[in-house]
Amino acid sequence: MPDTPVLPPSLSHSDFATLTSANQMPTSLPRFVGVIACASPTATLPLNLPERRKKFRKARLDIQENVTIQIANTPELKHAANEILRSKYEIQGYDTAFINDPKRLGNTRLLTLLAMKGTRTSGTCSLLLDHPNGSLSADHLHFNHLNELRRQGRCLIEIGQLAIESDPTNSTGRITLAALFSYIVLCANYFWDYKPFIVMEVAHRHVDYWKSLGFSALVEKTWCERVNIPCALIGLDWISGWLLLKNEWQNSLKGSQDSNLFFIAIRRFARHFIPWEDIEGIMHRMTVFQGNENL
Repeated sequence: MPDTPVLPPSLSHSDFATLTSANQMPTSLPRFVGVIACASPTATLPLNLPERRKKFRKARLDIQENVTIQIANTPELKHAANEILRSKYEIQGYDTAFINDPKRLGNTRLLTLLAMKGTRTSGTCSLLLDHPNGSLSADHLHFNHLNELRRQGRCLIEIGQLAIESDPTNSTGRITLAALFSYIVLCANYFWDYKPFIVMEVAHRHVDYWKSLGFSALVEKTWCERVNIPCALIGLDWISGWLLLKNEWQNSLKGSQDSNLFFIAIRRFARHFIPWEDIEGIMHRMTVFQGNENL
């Protein structure tokens, strides 16, 4: 991060509505090439340090503490994503047989993100765009509910297979989760004109945490046979979600200063997102996947 503040890009609705000229909505989510760096608080330097000490601390902390995200698009990256997913789910007592399911491994519509903290794998999640000829994982338990959203003309984006190395309520977990979620935000904004709606099945005990970030419980409690735990279906209308998040992301150092606990939770989360001044460049690197390789 620079030592002096950088003015954020002036992004408007038109910057996000990139698909309005298309006759038909793409069938997969946008992807990028390379690695995206997300500055962590410990890698952000106090402004009152001497220049020599700033350079020394920046070189040390960026390597050890900075979080990066990338698409798991090689056998090695896919293996790393599967291993952290397996290890974290097994600790929680979840059934992990689905990880080796050929249908999952062969799903070219699945976009898997991998987060690294320094050289260590720190988290993963997968995204799936709804498709007339496909289905979402949540359809197995919540088909009728999701169909009602489809009848309303919603563009459904499912977050699944989420695992981070530590609890999202502490600093390490929050940074990793925010790094992953900041790219999910860009994916949702990419489909702005199609009324994006984010859905996710989560462990029932995590519902309150996601509510603190703006999600609503669509189905309070059911049993997920895939991982053998009680779960809930949660969702977020992205148009309203973006209105809640935008100011906190643009002004990550001060935010709105609203004392409401709801906005405080969003502010703490958004300050770990991809730096706002970087997102125009990232958006230029985002392309809709059209190939047949297994990503």
